[in-house]
Amino acid sequence: MNLVFKEYCQFLKDKTGLELEEGYYWYDKSIIKAFDKQGNVHKIYRLKVNDDLSMTCTIPKGYDDIRSFELASWEDIVSINKDRIDELERGSLELIEKKFKKFSDYTPLVPISTGKDSMVVLYLTRKIIFNAHAVFNNTSLDCADTYKMVKTLPDCEIMSPDKGFYQYVQTDNMIPTRFSRFCCRIFKTGVMVQKLAHDVKYLLFMGMRNEESATRAGYEDEWVNAAEWGDTEWQGILPIRQWTDLDIWLYTLYRKLPVNSKYKKGYQRCGCHIACPYYSKSTWVLDDYWYPKMRKRWLDILEKDFIENAKWPIMNCTSEEYKQVAWNGGMYRDAPTEKVIDEMQKHMGISDKVIVEKYFNNCCSGCGKKVKKDEVGLSLKFYGRKTKELFCFRCLGNELNISRKELKEMAAKYKSDGCSLF
Repeated sequence: MNLVFKEYCQFLKDKTGLELEEGYYWYDKSIIKAFDKQGNVHKIYRLKVNDDLSMTCTIPKGYDDIRSFELASWEDIVSINKDRIDELERGSLELIEKKFKKFSDYTPLVPISTGKDSMVVLYLTRKIIFNAHAVFNNTSLDCADTYKMVKTLPDCEIMSPDKGFYQYVQTDNMIPTRFSRFCCRIFKTGVMVQKLAHDVKYLLFMGMRNEESATRAGYEDEWVNAAEWGDTEWQGILPIRQWTDLDIWLYTLYRKLPVNSKYKKGYQRCGCHIACPYYSKSTWVLDDYWYPKMRKRWLDILEKDFIENAKWPIMNCTSEEYKQVAWNGGMYRDAPTEKVIDEMQKHMGISDKVIVEKYFNNCCSGCGKKVKKDEVGLSLKFYGRKTKELFCFRCLGNELNISRKELKEMAAKYKSDGCSLF
């Protein structure tokens, strides 16, 4: 749940014609909400982002007419919830002080992302531990707004990876997806683990909250990331784990804490600019609007990846569909359309469409496993282009008494020679 700042108001006006005023509205996923003077929340508009990244704004049945209640400002809602905010603050400060005393021989540290949660934790921690050092894990994928904000924070060390995200993508051919991603491990936790001394006992005050996910729902005040921190004596403390999104925003307003400009532009998260596989159309439409150059750079990378790796039969989509809506997931559709087949046929330069169709959704005649592009190409090479039998590497190797390694080397050689089947 985010505040609707003036920047997002302008975006909504330009994209949908909806005119809102800063200081009253909240954005919760695809719904614009508002509170009345009694503190009751009302759904008033629903936003929809289409595949072409156009947007529509509707008032569905059951939503409330903005004229039917007295609209409360952000300050009104802070005032209504002041007792709860004060109580949350007291509880978190007491927790920080208690854990700082318990782990008195540890060095306090606050990892931050400049997201709203970490900014609240940094503020709370420094109310108790005035000299608490902050570290910013530079993912190499953050936007200028985030880097500018980091540089304004006192006593905040920027930790950068030895190799940036785009280097991994472009030199190692690694496109993250929801099913296969490397970025968090390498660029978030990984940078800190690599840069911090493992023989120092750190007391890490962190901004994770129970409501964020099913995994984090069970976290307690003390938490250790055993999988990532390795053989260290680091100890994590979660001072705001029981706070809600609403609590965080009300406290941010209450204490006038700095807000990352990405939130003001309508983003619900600040990190992993442009290329996070867990983003969706609601983020991509913002990228198109606010960061068109960076968005184009990423789309160009995706198009290159799609064509060079011939992903038509892997995704059952066109290159444009892959760039716009399909790159971060699995197969786009169950079966290819004529347009998908025609696009691949044109790219491969094969005159016979029947041959191209063999690359789509075919299974190994030996074991029944879905065959991949190079396996189809080798099957056609060995058995002729009219063959109805296609084999995976393992079964093809068994049929011809050739090792898997040799088959892969053959496929690579045919590809480098310019064979249209590869």
